Amino acid sequence: MEIDEIDLLARLRTMLALERNYLAEERTELAEFRTGLALAFLGPPGGAVVAYLSPYFPIGSFFFDIFAVIFFVGLTMIGIVISLSSRSQLLEIRRKKKLLRERESELIRSSEAVYALLGDFII
Repeated sequence: MEIDEIDLLARLRTMLALERNYLAEERTELAEFRTGLALAFLGPPGGAVVAYLSPYFPIGSFFFDIFAVIFFVGLTMIGIVISLSSRSQLLEIRRKKKLLRERESELIRSSEAVYALLGDFII
């Protein structure tokens, strides 16, 4: 193998490591998106349950209702913000990952030996 091909393989290893990092970031953002959706969808039913059960508790009903509304509306809003934020970050990560895959395929195609070794894995 020539020095040029060794350098090519080193660059390819670096790109594959970056792709693994992007995949890990994508998994993290998907988990954050899921958490945001869970919070957003937990607010309205939770508020309805508290509103339904509040007459049965001897706590000051007015202040308890106000607190419950503020808490569950806040929880829903936080969930929506988290979901939207993670969605935009996820789109950016996927854009970077696509660009990286294009560069990987260009790099693999630039050498016959590397293409013979890794050509079957190009998407």
